[in-house]
Amino acid sequence: MTSSFIDLIDSKSHPINLLEEIIISKNWIFERPIEDEIYIEVPTKYSNLIIQVTWLQNQSRIEIRSFFYNKMDFSNNVEIYKLLNLINNRINYGHFIINENSFPTFKNSIIIKDYKNIKFDLLKELLNYAILESERFFPILQLVLWGGKKAEEAILFFDFKTEGRA
Repeated sequence: MTSSFIDLIDSKSHPINLLEEIIISKNWIFERPIEDEIYIEVPTKYSNLIIQVTWLQNQSRIEIRSFFYNKMDFSNNVEIYKLLNLINNRINYGHFIINENSFPTFKNSIIIKDYKNIKFDLLKELLNYAILESERFFPILQLVLWGGKKAEEAILFFDFKTEGRA
C-alpha cells in the first residue's frame, strides 16, 4: 500500500504531468511517447510551433525545445548560422540551434532540485518563454530564407516594435 501511495504522490508532482494540465487547459494537441517526454503543437500567428519538453530526472533538469515545422533548406545558407549567432547574443535565456532535422530551434533548460515541489507557474512561464522567443525569431528567419537578406540586415528587425497607428 505504501509504495502505491508514493507513486500517486510522484505522479502528481511529475513535471510532465503538470505540463500536461497546462496543455489540456489550452486545448493544444500533444503526444506523450514516454513518461518523461511530451510533444506539443501550439498554434501561433505564423505557423504551428512544435515544442518538445523532456524531464531528465538524473540531471534534475527540464529541457525544452521549440521549432516551427516548415520545409526549409538550410544546407547551403551560411546566413542562417550568422543570424543564429547574432540572435543568441541578444537573448537572455536559452539559445537557438539548428536541430538534427535541420530546423532552427529554441533550446532552454532549467534545473529543478526539488521536483516534488515544482511550481505550476514556473513550468507555465518556461513554456510561454519558449513560445515567445520562437515567435520573435520567425520573421527574421523568413527575411533570410525567403527574402534573401543578409543576417546583419535581418537582425535589425529582431526587436522592431511599431508605435501608434497608421
